[in-house]
Amino acid sequence: MKLIVGTQEMRIDKYIAGKLSKYSRGYFQKLIKSGGVTVNRREVSSHYITKEGDEIELDLREVERPSVEAQDIRLEILFEDDDVLVLNKEPGIVVHPACGHHDGTLLNALYGHAKGSFSPLLVHRLDKDTSGVLVVAKNERAKKSLAKQFQNRTIKKVYLAAVKGRIGEEKGRIEAPLGRAPGDRQKIVVGPAAKKAGITEFKVLKRHPEFTAIEVYPLTGRTHQIRSHMVYIGHPVLGDKTYGGLEKIGDRVFSRQMLHARRISFTHPATGRRVEFEAPVPRDMKGLFDEEPKGKNAK
Repeated sequence: MKLIVGTQEMRIDKYIAGKLSKYSRGYFQKLIKSGGVTVNRREVSSHYITKEGDEIELDLREVERPSVEAQDIRLEILFEDDDVLVLNKEPGIVVHPACGHHDGTLLNALYGHAKGSFSPLLVHRLDKDTSGVLVVAKNERAKKSLAKQFQNRTIKKVYLAAVKGRIGEEKGRIEAPLGRAPGDRQKIVVGPAAKKAGITEFKVLKRHPEFTAIEVYPLTGRTHQIRSHMVYIGHPVLGDKTYGGLEKIGDRVFSRQMLHARRISFTHPATGRRVEFEAPVPRDMKGLFDEEPKGKNAK
């Protein structure tokens, strides 16, 4: 593809992204770095300032991605087409490789599923021990569309959670900034140093003697947002060891946080239609939303 610059003088990555809006600026930064963009037949950096008459040539191939080992790991796929893949993430699996988790992740499983036909692109994440619906882009255009929808808060997510204690009100809204805990980078807390705005709404589904079953609507997408906000109002998620959630009620033991991404809706990147997907309640959470807890401490 070839572009001829008019009178605009700006960074080349910004210029190209403005002309080819279906791709992200980050995509073009990687493409420039990999040598897929030339100006007047010469390679440049992303800092190059365009000049009138510049002849830009682009090779819109897929940008090389970090090597991720394809592994044969079971996936529960709810929907798949040429642009997006929607799956029901099991609890206990890390979404992407990181320190201490170099393989056996959801991304390894996605590469195994793709078998080289596409490069899975993550647009959002779920914590290791959170289950539920998760959307993956299969190309750069889909990724940009979904990322923009997340940024504009037009993607709607609904979670199910069981939290400690009895919530008195029928519904609520938590609007409190979130940030890393001083002295513990693994925890996210509400505090004076927190700078990232966080908004979470919830509705009570059923009250039990020792916990409350709720439906949760995160309006922002901060790390550990629901878990941290529920601690902030005094109702940590059951089984959440990091944030002090009860690990046992009666004879029932919670081996992970009782948090499940139940439903997601968004505008399909290719068709422009609104679509919605739902992940069934996992086995270890069944009974929390429709019956009284059983065990010696049940009242």
